[in-house]
Amino acid sequence: MKKIIITICLLATAATLFAQSKEDTTLMKNFRLDFAVPDMPAFKMLGTNPSNILRPSSPQALSLMISEIGGGDGFVLPKSFAAELAPYILMKSRSLTLEDYDKNSQLYNLRLSLGTSRNPENSTTTDVSIGFRSTLIDKGDLKNDQQYRRHVYKLLADKGELKDKYQDEYLTNNNLSIHDVVQSEVKKTSMNEYINNKIEDYEANFDYRLDTLKQGFKERNWNKQKLDVALAMLGSSPDSLTENIEFNKFSLWSTYGAPVGTNGQILLGFNYNYFTNDSLEYGITSLTSRFYGGSNSYKGFGEIQVKRNENLNSNFIYLALGGEINIKDGIWANISAGLERNWTDNNSYFVSHFDLRFTIPEDIKLF
Repeated sequence: MKKIIITICLLATAATLFAQSKEDTTLMKNFRLDFAVPDMPAFKMLGTNPSNILRPSSPQALSLMISEIGGGDGFVLPKSFAAELAPYILMKSRSLTLEDYDKNSQLYNLRLSLGTSRNPENSTTTDVSIGFRSTLIDKGDLKNDQQYRRHVYKLLADKGELKDKYQDEYLTNNNLSIHDVVQSEVKKTSMNEYINNKIEDYEANFDYRLDTLKQGFKERNWNKQKLDVALAMLGSSPDSLTENIEFNKFSLWSTYGAPVGTNGQILLGFNYNYFTNDSLEYGITSLTSRFYGGSNSYKGFGEIQVKRNENLNSNFIYLALGGEINIKDGIWANISAGLERNWTDNNSYFVSHFDLRFTIPEDIKLF
């Protein structure tokens, strides 16, 4: 019986070491990139941007958007903001592995967004929006790139081999066997400290090599094929506490993105808004095309949108230029300006938009 128990302990110890190595090679935090923070369905519902295209991108655990930051003669709190989160990624936090993701990828990329906006005409009415989004195609995501996976596995396998090497080194230097270590908590602690101290230099070098791989991947893959679908609804509350909300607007999006050469991307988007109240029901349909040129960190775009408003029985065209800038790891700025023309009554309007977008920086490996 004693031999059986010892054997089980040895196997459990080996399995634990193997499991730790396996977990290291598949943790999702090694595959997260600071791509452009995408548009959020809940934010689009607030109507702060004349463009109705929903910018697709890879799922982020948590993102935030704010708009209408300036007002009057100085800085004021933003009038519109929204947050988007991927609930299942957040629930798994640091323990989410590629194996888990592969089994339930569509579940993990489901995202929920919430947005609020103060009515510019009074200080009490508040608009509240709720949105849902799913990514059906994402060829720019590290998690879906088999070649990158092999590179990371190789780096992490080297790390696992070093752990085994330093474990054997500790046992030899101290004239111990794995049996001796298993039976003593003090010796196990001492061995782990020895291994951790030895591997510190490799860790620093590993992080550098991993970051180098990721930076190169971002520049080559920011414009790869993507397809997002989303829906949202908007309600109004007569007070700032968002009580007694009545939802009266519903929206559906589909956006496809494809690369154009090595430094360009084209987006083709569809959006349908349905409005309803006690006396009126109507829809607004938009078809939008946007072209990006540049790099992951700095890119400009041109956009054309045609829109049909059933209530006004009018057709609109929107032409705009803009840019997307990565200010710092996890912080993005989006700016655009253009002309919207009502072809039915021949009126034109100049419109502009600016927003800031935030997500968890790559350097903070929480998720």
